Amino acid sequence: MKDIASLSFLQNNIARKWLIYVLLGIFSGLGAIFLFVMINFFSVYLLNHIAGFPFKFPTNEKSLFTLKNEPFKPLFFLVIITAGGFLSGLILYIFNDKESGVNKIIKYFHHKSTIRPKSAIVKLFASSIALGSGFAGGREGPAAEIGASIGSFLGNVFNLSNKEKRMLMVSGLAAGIGAIFRAPMGAAIFATEVLYKEADFEYEALMASAISSITAYSVFSSLFGWQHMFSVSPMYFYNPLELVSYTILAIAIAISSILFIQLFKHVKTLASMIDYPIYLKTAVGGFVVGLFGIFLPASAGMGYGLLEAAFTDPKNYFFLLIVGILRMFTTSISAGSKTPVGLFAPLLIIGALLGVGIGSLLKQSDIFVVINPSSFAVVGMAAFLAACEKTPISSIVLTAEITGGYELIVPALWVVAIAFLLTSEVNLEEAQVNTRVDSLVHADEYKINLLEHIKVEELMETKFLTVSKDKTLKEIYDIFANQKYNEILVLDENNKLYGIVTLHVLKTILNENLLNNFLIAADVANTDLVVVLPQESLYTLLNKIGFREINTIPVVKSLESMEVIGIIRRKAILNKIAQGSSNV
Repeated sequence: MKDIASLSFLQNNIARKWLIYVLLGIFSGLGAIFLFVMINFFSVYLLNHIAGFPFKFPTNEKSLFTLKNEPFKPLFFLVIITAGGFLSGLILYIFNDKESGVNKIIKYFHHKSTIRPKSAIVKLFASSIALGSGFAGGREGPAAEIGASIGSFLGNVFNLSNKEKRMLMVSGLAAGIGAIFRAPMGAAIFATEVLYKEADFEYEALMASAISSITAYSVFSSLFGWQHMFSVSPMYFYNPLELVSYTILAIAIAISSILFIQLFKHVKTLASMIDYPIYLKTAVGGFVVGLFGIFLPASAGMGYGLLEAAFTDPKNYFFLLIVGILRMFTTSISAGSKTPVGLFAPLLIIGALLGVGIGSLLKQSDIFVVINPSSFAVVGMAAFLAACEKTPISSIVLTAEITGGYELIVPALWVVAIAFLLTSEVNLEEAQVNTRVDSLVHADEYKINLLEHIKVEELMETKFLTVSKDKTLKEIYDIFANQKYNEILVLDENNKLYGIVTLHVLKTILNENLLNNFLIAADVANTDLVVVLPQESLYTLLNKIGFREINTIPVVKSLESMEVIGIIRRKAILNKIAQGSSNV
């Protein structure tokens, strides 16, 4: 009956968690819907109707509101994007929510914090205004933060542990991206992979992220359609010589991603150095991006239509390559000026534009084998995202999901691997840590793991002092006076461990000279001992000690014989922990 009851509890617990993950997916999907609608509303009625900003949507994504065929009005656009930056920053300032995007989620995760639920509402409006007014950013970052905020809220509602709240935060990140980018599988992997700079995963959150992401995707797609975002003609890899061209692409993407990361960080540092309210920084950011947009509108705005062009119009490669380079600047300014826009989609766009440009140039040279330059756009977007975000696996999966280009898995793996390795020293998300070992969240786990694999016999000392239990106190004083030890083990008539005499205890009766010849070791020895076996782990030993002030622990051959074979000191254990923490 007890086993059945335990199984029933386990099943109920799993069902409860599943329900929470589904709820997270539903609310994140609804959040993505609201974000999508609001961005579309501002984009159409501000940029298109007033400024005549030219829009190009992906084939499978239509405008929710009627577009007008108005001529582009550069000055109107400049005013709108500057005002949009100001209003967006003002919302952040009023609600004291000045951090944004995936980096914020990563930071809060590693520092054992949760995102305030109100961030979902704040980012819904602030990001919609910023993206709807023409900033060169993506909607996936705000959607991810909205999902993460909802995850933190549900964690509080259901009174979950801090670990479970962090899992929900990661799952919310996956749900937001999976919904608004219609890539649930890639988003689930991305959410668990982006936390770390090296190839590592938060594998405990993978199943929760998958459930939440699939649910959010289903909610979003039920309203806006189930097709891939982009219609891409079939592309194939069947000539090994093309790997030479892909290698050149990988090197070019690696160099470009390093330049972009440095550019973004310089803009971000400059913005931090300027001692003005955030709404002035975002306004200036909007003004500068607006100047780029006046001369080349394609360098501003979200730019999802540019991805479609990279896949379907490679003949226009030189223009697309120039736009890709300029968007490295406008994206850095948009996000680096503290404006709440995402970097996820811009990285894909830049990678695709650079990819189609490089692929076309290689094809034009008649030296390298390039079957279809558009395939370089697909592979380039995966590689640029992987190099910047340090997400090699999810970048390939995401790219395949949104384009349906599963036939390019082989060259994508090749290019992503090379670009990832060449950029191992740089990363875009400053809050990332190298691996799970370096995260505060997992610090205790790895210390425990370290202690469980070290045996007592590895650190025990085999030189120690012993006396018989009938030794007088005067004789014990003489031993301490001539030896550099702070404790003496006391043995009985059968040489079994009886107790331990410490110098600390003897100091309390040091002036009682009359007792020196009357008291013996058995009278002053501590017999309430903690002993340990040589094959036991340091973790077991520390559990035995607990919070007791014990500095020296006898090591016995067996609990039956109580034959002492060594001692181990607390100091040696602490030194080993410190050494292990610095080496892992």
